[in-house]
Amino acid sequence: MLPRGEYEMSKTTKIISFIGLTIAMFMGTLDGTIVNIALPNIMTHFNASLTDTSWVATIYTLSLAVFMITGSKIADRYGRKKVMLLGLALFGGFSTACMLATSLPELIAFRFFQGLGGAIITPIVLPMGIEIFGKENMSKVVSIVGAVTALAAAGGPPIGGMIIEYVSWRWVFGINIPLTIIAFLIIAIWIRESYDESLAGRIDLPGTILLTLGLGGLTFGLLEGHQYGWQSGTILGAIIGGLLAIGLFIFIESKVKNPLLELDLFREKTLTASSLVYFLTGFALVSPSLILNYFLQDVLNYNALHAALVIIPVSLTIMIAMPLGTKLFDRIGAVPVTLIGLLVMAAGLALLSFITTTTPRAIMITFLVINGFGFGFSSVSLVASVKHLPKNKSGIGSGIVNAARQIGTCLGIAILVTVLDSNVNTAKQHIHQDAIQIMDHQRLSPQVKTAAHQQLNKLFTTTKTSKLTTKNGQKNLQRALKQAAKSTANLPLPAKGTDLHQIYQAEKKLATATESLKNSNLQLTMTLAKLENENTTIAKIASTSKKISVGSQKIAQGQNKLLIGIKQLAQKEALTKALRKIKHTKNRQISRAFSHTYLLGALLVLVLSPIALLTDRRQTKSHELDWEKSESNELQ
Repeated sequence: MLPRGEYEMSKTTKIISFIGLTIAMFMGTLDGTIVNIALPNIMTHFNASLTDTSWVATIYTLSLAVFMITGSKIADRYGRKKVMLLGLALFGGFSTACMLATSLPELIAFRFFQGLGGAIITPIVLPMGIEIFGKENMSKVVSIVGAVTALAAAGGPPIGGMIIEYVSWRWVFGINIPLTIIAFLIIAIWIRESYDESLAGRIDLPGTILLTLGLGGLTFGLLEGHQYGWQSGTILGAIIGGLLAIGLFIFIESKVKNPLLELDLFREKTLTASSLVYFLTGFALVSPSLILNYFLQDVLNYNALHAALVIIPVSLTIMIAMPLGTKLFDRIGAVPVTLIGLLVMAAGLALLSFITTTTPRAIMITFLVINGFGFGFSSVSLVASVKHLPKNKSGIGSGIVNAARQIGTCLGIAILVTVLDSNVNTAKQHIHQDAIQIMDHQRLSPQVKTAAHQQLNKLFTTTKTSKLTTKNGQKNLQRALKQAAKSTANLPLPAKGTDLHQIYQAEKKLATATESLKNSNLQLTMTLAKLENENTTIAKIASTSKKISVGSQKIAQGQNKLLIGIKQLAQKEALTKALRKIKHTKNRQISRAFSHTYLLGALLVLVLSPIALLTDRRQTKSHELDWEKSESNELQ
């Protein structure tokens, strides 16, 4: 067998090799978020429901979370390079298949296998990078891997938005093809094989099956709970079954000679604590990448690209914050950096709660930059997770911490999307009630009020929870109100104190005077009609009086139309005022629904932030001897 790669490789070869690894990491992580923004286009193309189409995103995340630890272990046992190339072949091949899919079921099936490839390549990038540069450069390697991971996770929506805007949803998958080829060639040509030499025997098959079933059931339950309903038998069965499988997995792993997951690894508290911090990072990233994206597209009506450009500062900030956090980590340790990261992350989520429909984009971007620094610093937990592990255990350590982030994302989707749906439903109820009251308190004709009630009831009972109202529903409301307002029956008087009320009263007096003049002239005409045969002059006067009577009639009719017109104008102003109030109420309630969701995320991160206090410790000789003793026992 050839000596270790870091002793034989030139500096240029090491850099090229590491570029190949970071491309692989970027692709595997990117595909977890880039597809979300393409779902509406995919749904339209295949003429499918949102529920069915959402599986295109869900199945990939599920596959990643389930197979990461298993993939890491297989790579450590049978060779990281061989398994990486297999993972790249799976990922690239099924990316091509996804791009060419002719039906939604095909696309979902291909995404599962693409996720399997992603689960293989993502966690073994870190140990392969450490193998190239040596453990003494581990913090630099991990900081770059962490920055690429965080950038890819947050950069999915912006990159996807730009692809959709200028090309097609199919290229959301097609972008992986040239990147996969480049990564495959670099790794095949320049990187040497590496193993975890402390492993022996076959892969623990019962443990693999139980872990797959456990993580699969738990992840499925968390991702689909808001869709099926948390009390449905499917979801309860998946979550309970998953937890039981994981419990049985832990029991079996403590008994078998060659476990899939060495439970002794969790004696290293820094690995456990760092995995939990990375878990929280995945949880919190749901807010800017998914929840805020909903707000921008569904509430503010931004297109995909516009929304992506607003969110992209998170990605750019992480690129700066992660390396900066790693430098601080080398100087002051993991605890202050990860703790500050979690606290800033909690503060950033709390700041998102101040975003309303009138918030300037510059303020939104400022809040997102703060979030980016929090994500970047807390992602240093990836470095801390393997700092105190032996070099040959960095592979399985990477698998654990990356799986933790994926499960954190699943839990974030489960909790935050469910809470958002609930908040939006509550907001809809309040808006519905307020809209009815606003209409009832305005001076509107019975016809207009009836039309308003009918359309508002229809609008708020047919709209899905993912959207507050639909554009078609709003147009139907406006069309029905406009049609009802054309009726001149039972028009209310203009409100007192308004200019239209004063004009109406003045015109009413004129109309009364005209009516009085018309009646007087009518009496005069009738009297003259009796005398017009006796006198020519009287006949002329009678003729003139008739003309005046006809003129007075026309004037009275015109004044009556004018009075109706003033009433209609007053009603139009009242209706415009009512719709403006309803819009204000809608914006206030929907902003509050999103605000409460962000605050819940901020609170959970804040409460759990003390976990960061356990992400580091002083390296002692006894710990080193314990690990060496443990590894020697495994080899025997």
